[in-house]
Amino acid sequence: MIVTELALRYRALNDYSLELTREQFNTQYIVWPISEKLNPQHSRLLKKWMYKAVANATLDELSYNYFAVKLCPLGLSGPNCDQDCNPKHGLSDRDGRCICSSTKWTGADCSIEVKEDLNTYPAWMVGLCYSFFGINTLAVLVCASWIYWQRNTQQVKVWQPFFLNLVLLGCLVSSASIIPAVQQSSEGNDNVPACMVFPWLFSVGFSITFGSLFAKIRRVYILFRAAATMNRVTVTVKETFLIVCAITSVDVLICMIWSIVDPLSWQRTVTRTDLFGDPLESVGHCTSNHWQIWVAIIAFWHLILMIFASVLCYKTRNIDIRFSESKCKCLDYACRCRTLL
Repeated sequence: MIVTELALRYRALNDYSLELTREQFNTQYIVWPISEKLNPQHSRLLKKWMYKAVANATLDELSYNYFAVKLCPLGLSGPNCDQDCNPKHGLSDRDGRCICSSTKWTGADCSIEVKEDLNTYPAWMVGLCYSFFGINTLAVLVCASWIYWQRNTQQVKVWQPFFLNLVLLGCLVSSASIIPAVQQSSEGNDNVPACMVFPWLFSVGFSITFGSLFAKIRRVYILFRAAATMNRVTVTVKETFLIVCAITSVDVLICMIWSIVDPLSWQRTVTRTDLFGDPLESVGHCTSNHWQIWVAIIAFWHLILMIFASVLCYKTRNIDIRFSESKCKCLDYACRCRTLL
């Protein structure tokens, strides 16, 4: 009986035209304590009825009519068993409701597959990041145009237009790291080549910006220190530019070694599954085996630059306001802040 029933159920899963109920075809028995000493006649009559009821299936009929739970056939549900219930992903309960076998499937008939929640960035957030990058690019272009327009004025010449443009270039490169930062895998695959682009743009952009400021502060410091001792010294733009290149080359070298030895790659981690192990929710991110070490190296290098620059800023705090990096000057009863970038 068991083998035949399993075979029928297997066929029912592959042939929806077959109707197979989920009851067990077992003969029902009643266990009743009978004392022949008290009433032998009643005992003999009851035993006779029981034997006959087993033989003509009366007990099976009584059990089915009054005790058995009447379930819908496989593939059906509803109070009248006239609604669909996908036999591969759900079964009807005693009330006719189609109960899905796992949270991977939903719907009235358990035929709608629940898509994996990839936890991707919403479209409005991606658009906002692109908008910020566009605003920053526009600001850089406006500032570069103003520097070119005022390039022959005395104050702009003192501010050294070449290094001002380098600062703008560094800001543009570092802010461009927003673009690879919002790249993501929206289809569940692992193909996001922009992972390693982010540290390149951020580190190189920072080194260009801060390296230009550092080199310019150093140049001013050397010139005014020599003037204080009545010595003649020359610090060329080429020499200062080489310092910027040297600072930037350190970041380039670190990122290059990182890209070769332990590059960032896109990985997706499953955070929630159903009872069969199918993924319901996952999180994607850029990672590598030792990314913390590389980030710490870059952060340490940038910290050293900031410490040296802070020392130079402190030493040059008393120089003329025209060469100062950040001071305020009052002109015509109004205080105007002039910041040398």
